[in-house]
Amino acid sequence: MSGYSKNRIKNAGEVLRRLESATPEEMLEAIGVIDEWRADHAKPLRRVNAGLRHYVRKVGIEQPEVTQRLKRFATIADKLRRQPTMALSRMEDIGGARVTVPTQDQVDAIVRDLRSQPRWNIRRVREYVEGRDPGPKSDGYRAVHVIVVKDGCFIEVQLRTPRQDAWAQSVEQDTRRLGEGLKFGTGPDDLREYYVLVSELLAMRERHEQPNSVFMEQLASRFAATRRHFPDEEPR
Repeated sequence: MSGYSKNRIKNAGEVLRRLESATPEEMLEAIGVIDEWRADHAKPLRRVNAGLRHYVRKVGIEQPEVTQRLKRFATIADKLRRQPTMALSRMEDIGGARVTVPTQDQVDAIVRDLRSQPRWNIRRVREYVEGRDPGPKSDGYRAVHVIVVKDGCFIEVQLRTPRQDAWAQSVEQDTRRLGEGLKFGTGPDDLREYYVLVSELLAMRERHEQPNSVFMEQLASRFAATRRHFPDEEPR
């Protein structure tokens, strides 16, 4: 571990937040602190990843799909600016692991297992799924997030079904292509509305429900409206 106090880490985050007014000396100090704080999450993240694989196998997945990443410096800075009351020392997703399993029932079984094990220090669980707390996000995002405390660091575990993951990856891709913050609730209204409908359609499929004709017409209309954002993909 870096040995930096939580107050020093918090102050480094504040320097990053007020980038325009920080002195070069302050920036160099902050960059060094943040780089070490970010690196501190690497070992706890690997330990969480290894532990998750055991529970994924328990639900019948012989070759677990568990990925991990450390949040990039630029992404940390962007999040601090988007959330002005957040302290860097309390940011819960600097280290992140992602689990993809075939069904919501398997997601729920893994979460129950994690919660039942005393050696897993669970800080909080957020269930972005119908009928849960807090439920799907307004932009259509669906998943279950488990915040684990490991070796003094917060590690965010995202658990998704393949449809939920495909939706999130598509939003991520269009965010990069358009330079718009779709995943943060900004960007063209028609495209955001389209993704809300797509998410609902995928959720219906997972519940084995059949969408009615009005819903499908609305989805087709939204899809047609969004093609203006991707002119290179339009038929020639």
